[in-house]
Amino acid sequence: MRTLAWDCLAVVTAADNLYYPLGHSATLYEDHKLLVFGGENEHRNYLSDLIVFNTKTAHWTQPQLHGTPPTGRARHAAVVHDDKLFIMGGISGVNNYVLDDICFLDLRTYTWSRSWRFVPRFDHVAHVHDGRIWVFGGLDLDSSKGQKLWWMSIKGITAFDSSRLVGSSRHYHSRPLPRRPAGHSAGSLRQQQQQQPQQAYAANSATAQVSTPSFQLKGYSPQFPAPVSSLEFHAHATVPSQDLGCHFHAFSSSLLLDFLTPTANTPRSECALYSLDLATFNWQQLAAAPELFRPGYKWHYVTMNEDQTIAWLLGCPADDAHDDRSLRCVFFLDNV
Repeated sequence: MRTLAWDCLAVVTAADNLYYPLGHSATLYEDHKLLVFGGENEHRNYLSDLIVFNTKTAHWTQPQLHGTPPTGRARHAAVVHDDKLFIMGGISGVNNYVLDDICFLDLRTYTWSRSWRFVPRFDHVAHVHDGRIWVFGGLDLDSSKGQKLWWMSIKGITAFDSSRLVGSSRHYHSRPLPRRPAGHSAGSLRQQQQQQPQQAYAANSATAQVSTPSFQLKGYSPQFPAPVSSLEFHAHATVPSQDLGCHFHAFSSSLLLDFLTPTANTPRSECALYSLDLATFNWQQLAAAPELFRPGYKWHYVTMNEDQTIAWLLGCPADDAHDDRSLRCVFFLDNV
């Protein structure tokens, strides 16, 4: 990332049965371990496995896990904090059930915690700051994006004491999703039912949302042992609408960054970089599209450096004139 040059690694695996899933999460731990959890395999099975890539040795390993693993899933959120890998939401099952749970893996003993009910969400992002877990973006039970931010305190929660981990089994049932009005949220700025436009793009994904989950996977998991708060924002000049363009979200300390990037239906002139201050809940526009996005490119992914001071957007040419095999495998990084 210092030279913006690609290099090939001679990757070594510790087992022949390691897989390469889709829709997984990849979270950095201890500066050199990439924790890859969940996703779908080539048979469209949802996974609950963990594989680890060591960036220093270029080795893949699959540690032995203890306790009862969570439901296999994809398009979930994951974040590492206090030697714990937190897993939140996602989709699962042949009918794309929406999961509403949260659990964690103790990375010192590789033991799973039990699960608690949290927020039914997928394609969202999560962050830990000031003793709280923050969740934003993605899609809900009705495949609506909405403008809501969730958070809950994890400071001093005895359920997160690793010495108490024993794992737990859970049983699930499913039911059709109800068409219900948006519920009340703490500090709600506006209550409204968000409708997903045609060819809308899921947050943090460059693929149009075409598969609408029609069921929710309900578990007998208990309610989270701390209050869950939420705040809903109304889009205006400095608050980006999640229904426009393709959004990529990243956190930098106390800021949520929202990259609103162009799509076929959202021109570059309407795009920008926005930020939300988690301390004051104030939005602001940091930069306009001409300062950020090269014309003729389609963006696929955003990532931050370890200090959370630099963000990169990964993309490729979107112009049909560049649609040949020599350019399909060439990706460009923009330092924004």
